[in-house]
Amino acid sequence: MQPTGREVSREGYDDVRRSGRQARQSQQVLEALRTGGPSTRQDLQARTGLALSSICGRCRELLDAGRVTVVGTVGKPSRQLLEYVPETSGGDQ
Repeated sequence: MQPTGREVSREGYDDVRRSGRQARQSQQVLEALRTGGPSTRQDLQARTGLALSSICGRCRELLDAGRVTVVGTVGKPSRQLLEYVPETSGGDQ
């Protein structure tokens, strides 16, 4: 029996996660946002050299984790403008 498309995608994602590429890609995206300021996913692709599909996956994870936030939209078609959210330490406020 052939694996479904979903099974193949999940296996590919698990491979990326296990190999450490996911963490490296996330760090690349965060660093690009930290140094370059608010950016679209397409801007991040140009700056990091990562595939747009990788950028989109890492941005989704970083948005879910609160490390990145959407600060607006730009262009037509409309694209989200993402911004780095610095980590806060517990008692520094």
